[in-house]
Parts: sequence; structure tokens; C-alpha cells
Amino acid sequence: MSNQTLQQKIDAGLEDRPSWVGRHTTINHLRPAIVKTVAAHPELSPALRAVKDDAIDNLGTLLPQTIAAMQKNGFHVYMAETAQQAADYIANIVSDHLVVKSKTNTGKEIGITKRLQQQGATVYETDLGDRLAQLEGKGKAAHTLAPACHLTRVECAALLSKDLGEDLPTDPEILVGAARRSLRDAFLRAEVGISGANAIAADTGTVFLTENEGNIRCVTSIPKVHIVIAGIEKIVRNFTDGLTVVRSASTYGCGQDIGTYVSVIDGVSHFSNPAMDFLNGAQGPEEVHVVFLQQGRQEAIDAGCQSVLYCLNCGGCLNTCPVYNSIGENFGYKYLGGRGTVFTMFHTGDSAKVDEAGLSLCIGCGRCEESCPLQMPTPQMILNMRENKAKTEGNGLVKNSVFHVLGANALSPLMKIGRQFQGLAFKEQPQHDATMRFDVSKLVAGAPKDRLLPTLAKKSFAEQMANKSPLKYPKGKAALFAGCMVNYAYPQLGLDCYDVLMANQIQMVTFDGEACCGLPAIMSGDTKEAAKMASQNVKLFSSDDYEYLIFLCPSCATTVKEKWEALIVSSNDAQLMAQYQKLQGKVIDLNDYLVNVLHIQPPTLKEPVSVTWHDPCHLVRGLNISSEPRQLLTQIGAELTEMKEPNSCCGFGGSFSLFHYDVSRSVNDEKISQIADTNAQYVATGCPGCVMHLKDGLHHNNSQQQATHIVSLLAKAYRQGGNAK
Repeated sequence: MSNQTLQQKIDAGLEDRPSWVGRHTTINHLRPAIVKTVAAHPELSPALRAVKDDAIDNLGTLLPQTIAAMQKNGFHVYMAETAQQAADYIANIVSDHLVVKSKTNTGKEIGITKRLQQQGATVYETDLGDRLAQLEGKGKAAHTLAPACHLTRVECAALLSKDLGEDLPTDPEILVGAARRSLRDAFLRAEVGISGANAIAADTGTVFLTENEGNIRCVTSIPKVHIVIAGIEKIVRNFTDGLTVVRSASTYGCGQDIGTYVSVIDGVSHFSNPAMDFLNGAQGPEEVHVVFLQQGRQEAIDAGCQSVLYCLNCGGCLNTCPVYNSIGENFGYKYLGGRGTVFTMFHTGDSAKVDEAGLSLCIGCGRCEESCPLQMPTPQMILNMRENKAKTEGNGLVKNSVFHVLGANALSPLMKIGRQFQGLAFKEQPQHDATMRFDVSKLVAGAPKDRLLPTLAKKSFAEQMANKSPLKYPKGKAALFAGCMVNYAYPQLGLDCYDVLMANQIQMVTFDGEACCGLPAIMSGDTKEAAKMASQNVKLFSSDDYEYLIFLCPSCATTVKEKWEALIVSSNDAQLMAQYQKLQGKVIDLNDYLVNVLHIQPPTLKEPVSVTWHDPCHLVRGLNISSEPRQLLTQIGAELTEMKEPNSCCGFGGSFSLFHYDVSRSVNDEKISQIADTNAQYVATGCPGCVMHLKDGLHHNNSQQQATHIVSLLAKAYRQGGNAK
């Protein structure tokens, strides 16, 4: 049922085109300012990380210190272990009164608006986006900072017109003014104001709030009773740390040095002179309640996932997440995106809810971690959760069977059989690609009839290399880890690499019997089978007969370099670990090897070509390789035109595109649009999987542009121009 519910959410997200437009408009507006402001304050991210590390590591002592300071300041403090307890406490205070409520993610987490309305209270959401979403009545918050970005101007005008009983035009300034009029009366009549907290200082018991609209200032100042709802993770050590959090939230959320309004609340309204006591309440609420929420947070810390609590809710991860960009708020539960999925486990403890939130939807591109001010390792936390799920529930018949085959290194004989019968299933297209003859998408979601896939080569790369003669006097030796894509689908890429190395007097060393790198199994949490693949490969490549282990696939390279160690450790084999550590030091991407080791000077292409470069996720973020391929393209005389976001994900994600092809294709469409805008003849990349997926996207868009691996262009230059200078 959880898989069915998730697919329904995916379908809803993909079909909601107006929301897609709204998300992209919002993100395109926010990101340039954020990038510029973040670059101007490089000191902010490490300072914030230090603040959060300290606060969460010492939460056991800081929480009672905070409570004591708040009580001294006149706050009523309530510690809620569950969302239900928090909602009950607030409901008892509010009764059926009029409430004005500012943006509070913790309030959404406990469902406080709905709870209060059910008992007869009138609740006004005062954040403009939240107010519009409330008037819409669908319970939909489309973005952390822009909850109503899914609504058009016409829809906003209709909602406010109905609320105010007047016919409003679609002019934004007029609509904002109308919303203010609507809320002004509510502020003056409300008995209770409810807010969240950006940070709470333990030393002074101070609540920090930042905003751009001014509504929070009204919520916290005008009503006689103020209620603060905050997760315990909002506590920081001192006042200065609270200001660091406030600044960071503005910088990374809105691209501002600091928010337009910053409210600092350290107690109820009072005067130091007793003679003025009759005026208490004139400058703020007479009664302030603070509700601290635990609800799974300590469990997250105990499980080693404390970084999920560092979140500022700035929305930076959403602004760069390809899956969120495609399906919006349908990715997540309570909190959006990958981080929201991780938090779901600790918030609910319900595996089915985690699946519905999108445990399988993280593509692993790493852009969320890159854009997060705290470098929250969301992709790794999701991998850990998938591993736990695989151990307790398995991965289903299809995945379990595939990973068992890969773990047994039985792919080669199966590919030989597949070559003989692929004509029955595939209709061949130009350039050794094919589409399905029959629609089998109900059985295999990633194989719809119109998807362009590579055919299996008549001979694998290993078979084609068997008769190659070695160099008599090589300047060096480099082994190639071909990977499954090169070995069975694109052996020409391996042969192209061979030609490039030979032209530079480097002997390519290959090994027959190479197993899968294990990444598909790792991404699905099956570390047991992945460990088998890693062990087989370590033993196979343990020869001393080469200096470097080069890769045409950065996904394989990052797996070997970063993931195998944990897999080898699980084997408790000291000799195997020693072999791996020696192997690990030889791992290098082809671009890195050619530029920084060989320092090649390739010949230029006889016919100049225009090229745009796509950065594979594992190349640019996993291996930190970006300038090298661009240098090589320039050296061979290619006219390089950068696309809008060359380092955005193409949507392939390996097995992700097999099990979530609909989302994968949506992400790819965005990339293909950027490629089209460059008018380049070729989109070059450094990953065979990206080549495959980009070919599919270009095919669907009837594009004349071509996708190619950079090694093919290099090989072409050498074949046309002769040996290197």
C-alpha cells in the first residue's frame, strides 16, 4: 500500500503543471540572490556548524538551563514528549478564542491549526503565503519559504476577493494591501498569538524570530497571550549563537545579510519601575507560553542522525533537489524533501510512512548537501535507512534477484544470452540504441515502450580487448575499471580510452571477470551483496602491474574510493583490507589522470564542433572534478558554451531511473531544455549513464543535438590529428 500511495503522490506532482511553474519561478527568483550573498559571507557556514554541533552535543545540559532561564524571565514552559501532548497543551490555553498564527514549521508538524479549528477556535495564518494556502483550503504548503508558490495571481486574487467580499484585480501590490487590511482587524481582536522560533538562547532564555513581512512582530506583540512552539533542537548555547542562526536563516533562505525584522523575546511585557506596573502588557503579551517538542528528536540523536536536527528550514536543499523540483511537496511528509523523509522515521517510527514520504526518491545527486549551510549528509542518512529497511524487510523479488546475480558475478553469461534474444524485445534505432517492441512498463517501470536504451554489444569490452597487443616501451601503465555500462553496452568508450592512452604511450591494463562496482545494491541498501562485489573486485585488481586505476564512470569511481571501505570492513579480512587500501590510492577519473598526471597536449579536431558540458553528479561533487574536462575540450578545439546549470542532475541516478523513470524523465526534460538553449552540436559528459539518459531525453524532444562521452571526442581528435605533441 505504501508503494501505491507514493506512486499516487508522484503522479499528482508530475501532473500539476501550475505548481511546477510556481516552484521554478520562486526558485529562479531566490537562488541568484542566495548564491551572491552566501559567497559574500564564507565565514557564516562554519560558524553556524560550530553553533549547531555544540548545541546538539550538549542538549542534555542546555535544555534544563534554557527552561530555568525562561521561567526566571516569566515564561510558562511546557515540555511535550509527543505532538499530541503539545497540541493538547496549546488547545487548553486557546479554547475557542481568536488566534493569529505566524509561520511555524513545528506548528505544522503537530497540526495545531487544524486541531484548534476543530474545537471552535478561529485561526488566522498571518504569513501571506500560509494565509493564501489556508484560504485555498487544501492543506498544501508548496515550499518552506513560499507556501503558496503553486498559486497563480488570478487564483490569489480570487481567494482574497472571496475572503474580503470585494472584487480585487491581479496586481500584486493591491493584493498584498488587501491581505494586510484583512489581517489588521484580526491582529487587533486576537486573544492569542502563536509563533515558532528560529533559535532560543540557553543563557538568557531568549527567543529569536526573523521575517520579512512584519506579521510575526504583530503576532508576538499585540495579543495578550503569546505561545511559542519549538523543537528542542532550536536551543543554542548563548545570545550570540542565536544571532548567528538568525543571520544564517536570512542569508541561506532569502539571500539577505539579515532579515527585515528580527524579534528578540526574553519575557512578558513589564516595567522595571513598580510604579508603572499598571501599564504591563502595553509593550507586548502579559502571558507567554513556550512549548518544547521532543517527538523523535532524541531518537534521531541516539541513532547518529543528529544532523537532521541542524536544519534551519531555509529551503536551500529544496531549491536544488531535482526530485522536489519535479514533484514538489509530494516529496516528504510534514517536512519536505529528503530531510523531511529522514525526519519522518523519527517523527512517526512508521516504516510505511517513510516509504510514502519518499525513501526511494532520493536520487543521490548530493546537491542538497552542497547547498546546505550545515552540509547535512541527507543522502547518506537515506542510504543508512535503506540499509536498515533492506535488512528487516528485504528489497522485493526483482531487486533481490538482480543483486544476487551481481553478487555472484554472473552478469557476463547472462549478457551473452541476452545478446542472442534482445531482438525479440528491442526495436533497434540508430547508433546502437533501441526502444521496446512491447509496453512492459507495468512489469518494469523503467522500460516504457518509448524509452531509448542501448543495445547489448555483440562482444563485451573485455572480449574485444583480449587480442590487443601491448606497447613495447610504455611510459606508464594504467588499469581501466570498465564498469557494467562500458563492458556490455558501450564498449566503444573503453576502446576510445585505449586509443587515447596508447597515443600518450600509456599501456592500458584490463582484467577479465570484473564484477559490478556494487552501487545499485548500495543505493537500495543491500550492502551484503555489494560487499561480495567489492571483495571480488579488490582481489581481481590487486596486481602491482599498474600505477593508476582509471575510470570512465565517476559513479563507479566514487563507489570504489568512498563506499568500498565500509563494505570491506564488514568482512573482517585484514589481508583484503590491505589490498583495498593499496587499490584505493590508485583510483582516479580519466579527466583527472589526463590533465593532472599525464599533462597531455591533444591535437585539435579537424572539424571544429560546438559543445556544452554536463557535469555528472558523482564527478563534480563526488570527485571534485570540474575544470579538467573543460580544459580538455578547449584543447581539442571545441567551442564550449556553458548551459544554465551544468552541474544539475540529468535524472539518471542508475537504478533510480529504472524504478522511478517518470520522475527521472521529468528531471531529464529540464536538463534537455538547458542543453537546447546553448544550440551546441554536442552535449559532452564524463559518465556513460548520463550519456544513455541524455540520449533518451534528446530522442524524446526530437533534438538534433547529440550526447557523447568526452573520451570519444578525445579519441576522435587523436585519430584525426595523430599522436600527442
